[in-house]
Amino acid sequence: MKEITKTKNVKMNLTIPPEFYMVLQQKAQEDYVRVATWTKQFLMKSLDEGDKSEEKCLTNDGTAMGN
Repeated sequence: MKEITKTKNVKMNLTIPPEFYMVLQQKAQEDYVRVATWTKQFLMKSLDEGDKSEEKCLTNDGTAMGN
């Protein structure tokens, strides 16, 4: 039997320049979704736990942020 795992949603506010928001808005319109939905999907896809290659790392020393 498949084990069910509980997920917890966390709300987050972003402060970004208007020009960057316009870029996000354009990308979201191309996919026919809201900006927040597109941004969440992009982050989930880009920051997948299985993708730990060094050239895609967010920090210079190869460690995860916040550790």
